[in-house]
Amino acid sequence: MGAPFDEKKDEMTTAPLMVTVRNGKGRRMLNQAVQSGYVEILEDGGHGGRGLPSSGDRRVITMKTVEGDSMVKSLTDASFVPGDKGAPPWVGNILATIISKTLPKGMEFGRYSIDYHYLRNLLYVEDRMGSKRADRHVPSYVRALTRSYAKDMEVLRSGGSDRAAGA
Repeated sequence: MGAPFDEKKDEMTTAPLMVTVRNGKGRRMLNQAVQSGYVEILEDGGHGGRGLPSSGDRRVITMKTVEGDSMVKSLTDASFVPGDKGAPPWVGNILATIISKTLPKGMEFGRYSIDYHYLRNLLYVEDRMGSKRADRHVPSYVRALTRSYAKDMEVLRSGGSDRAAGA
């Protein structure tokens, strides 16, 4: 996560990526990849010591993405009916170009993607298991990461459309 989406710069296979290690097995897998020479840990900067790219602010766009997600809408709005088909490819291409110019870049994009997926998945797990059972299953690092979105998520869960972010 955080790889530049620009073929003129780093390719996806060489750009710095953010990795979340969730447990001992994940740690062993990462260590094996490092020992095999497939992965290099860059804690203090990118290749050759250059800084890891990061710009923008993920918080508002993260909640907008969560609010616009069809799965989230189906969980939070009983009247939501998904469309039969998506937009034509040319419309999608235009939107992708516009969106790519407004999204956070680099590491901040990686953080946006992680925040969005954890928030969406948290809503799904809570819906399927109930909040008490979900509390036992959702890892503490996810709770810590999503804590800063608590007010926005409460508004979303209650079916409200006015977000607390930036208010």
